[in-house]
Amino acid sequence: MSWQEDKPETNSQSEALTPQLTKLNQTLSELRNYQGTQIQLQATAKTSLDQQLQQIEQTAQQVNHQFQTTLNNLDASNNSSQAQLKQTLQNAYAAFQKQTNLISQKNLSALKRIQTKQDQNNQYLIQLDDQVNQTIQETMARVAKQVDQQFQTTQKRFSWFEIKNYLLAVIPTGLLTGLVFWLLTKFLS
Repeated sequence: MSWQEDKPETNSQSEALTPQLTKLNQTLSELRNYQGTQIQLQATAKTSLDQQLQQIEQTAQQVNHQFQTTLNNLDASNNSSQAQLKQTLQNAYAAFQKQTNLISQKNLSALKRIQTKQDQNNQYLIQLDDQVNQTIQETMARVAKQVDQQFQTTQKRFSWFEIKNYLLAVIPTGLLTGLVFWLLTKFLS
C-alpha cells in the first residue's frame, strides 16, 4: 500500500457539510427578519400611543372648557342657575369618564395584542434557537467525525510507513548478516 492510495475524498466531506451550513444560514436570516418585525411593531405601538395621547389632550381640553364655563357661571350665578351648573359639571364628568374608559379599553386591547404577538414571537424564537442549536450540533458532529476519519487515515498511513521503513531497514541488514555468517562458515570451516 503506498502513500498516495490512502488519500481521502475531501469533496464528498465538504459536500456533506453544505446542507447543514445552508440550514444555519437560513436560520440566521430568519433571526434578522424577526428583528425587523420587532422594530416595525414598536413603531406601530408608538403611533397608536401618539393617537391616544391626542385623544386624551382633546378630552382634557373639552373638560377644561366646560369647567371654565361652569366657573364663569358660578361667578355670575344666582339660585336659578345652580341646577344648570350642576348639570354642566355632571355632563363634563361623564364625558371625561367616558373618554378615559374608551382610551383605557383601547390601551388594554393594544397591550393584549402586543402580548399575544410577543408570545408568538417568543415561541418562534425558541424554535429558531432549537434549530440553530441542532444545526450547530449536527455540524460539529460531522466535523468531529471527519476529523476522526482523517486521524484514523493518518494513523494508518503512519503505521504502514513505519512497517515499510522497518522492513526496509531489517531485511537488508538480515541478508547482509546472513551473508557474512555464510561467508565466515564457508571460508573458516
